[in-house]
Amino acid sequence: MCFFEKHLRGGIIKKTILFAPETFNLAETTRSIEVAKKSAEHFTCVFVGYSEKYAYLIKEANFTFIHLKPHLSERDIDQIMKVDQMKGIRHPFTYKMLKARISSEKKIIETYRPAAVVIGTTLSMFISARACHTPLIYIKPFAYTRTYFLKGHLELPSSLNKNYFPKELLKRIYTKTALRITYKPRAFVKIAKEENVSLPKSTIDALDADHNLITTIPELSGVNDLPRNYTYIGPVFAKLENQIPSFLTNLPKNRPVIYFAMGSSGSKEMIIRVLKALEQLPYTIICPMKDKLGMLEANVAWNSNIHLCDLLPAHKLAGLIDLSIIHGGEGTVQTACLSGKPFIGIGLQQEQLANIRDCVLYGNALELKKGHIATNSLDRLINYALQSSKMRERAIAMRELLKDIDGPENAAKFLVQKFY
Repeated sequence: MCFFEKHLRGGIIKKTILFAPETFNLAETTRSIEVAKKSAEHFTCVFVGYSEKYAYLIKEANFTFIHLKPHLSERDIDQIMKVDQMKGIRHPFTYKMLKARISSEKKIIETYRPAAVVIGTTLSMFISARACHTPLIYIKPFAYTRTYFLKGHLELPSSLNKNYFPKELLKRIYTKTALRITYKPRAFVKIAKEENVSLPKSTIDALDADHNLITTIPELSGVNDLPRNYTYIGPVFAKLENQIPSFLTNLPKNRPVIYFAMGSSGSKEMIIRVLKALEQLPYTIICPMKDKLGMLEANVAWNSNIHLCDLLPAHKLAGLIDLSIIHGGEGTVQTACLSGKPFIGIGLQQEQLANIRDCVLYGNALELKKGHIATNSLDRLINYALQSSKMRERAIAMRELLKDIDGPENAAKFLVQKFY
């Protein structure tokens, strides 16, 4: 069967949308899946990626996944995560690797001739899609955009947030510096030139696609006027189709239930550190990080209040939990917000801190710095969140604010309007 016959439906050849999230990242992968589900009526949705870590979720959703070369190793993924969290400066995108990625991507684009390429933080596609003159769509949070730095609820990094200088002066200096940074890895600059692709001068603008679909909402960002190539679409987060495990319906009724997850970016050491602090407290802890911990799980003797399990359909847990403790990735934050319960955020990088900060300002969240994780600090924050009527009210108000916004549907409508 030829390529075009595969895409023939009812006598009409469907255009293709190519989804290219970084498939080692759970949030990016599931975000793309949710948008593809809503777009499949109008487009043939094809996925590509360099890691098979979460590719099984794509296949379970009945979409084609093509595993591109060069494959990402666990060491590569670890390096990318460390750079993302500002724990390191060495990344795996050498000239050789980047050249190979762009070659793979160009071949896929030339084969499928998609109407558009939809990405997460898939840096190589910023060159490949443009080299192939294919529209690039980036589904992303508001943080880490020029508009966010100029108009959003910018919080200074803790290293700068001191009392030595007026805070507003520091924010102005920090903003100006952030927007003037021009750093781009040498390999990207060199290959972009080889591909006749012009990269924006500033780093922050180099992370803009042709169209940017913003998963934040203006009520939280505080910004209504976006640039012309930006569109608010609202929450887009994982809606796993697996069933709620039976053990969750038989939990003790005499103590609060806390959902604790750190997504793709939480290290094994951090997860264990938080669990060891929580196991001494009078709460039932649900932690879907069993796969992440791997062999380390067998080396730790947990108390009976800790329930380690595989990935859960977190969006279905609202009636079973009293509080969430999360890392601050926007999809995880939005899932917690839609539960109508307060949450505690432990941000691991600036985008996550920004997402948490928006909810702290709204009143439905508390922040715990990653350097302050301890039994007493967690106990104090959990107690406050569970007992505060104001936080409960704001959590319910947040759920009401978000519940009727269908981010994936809005993204699909955008794709249909632009490319159908």
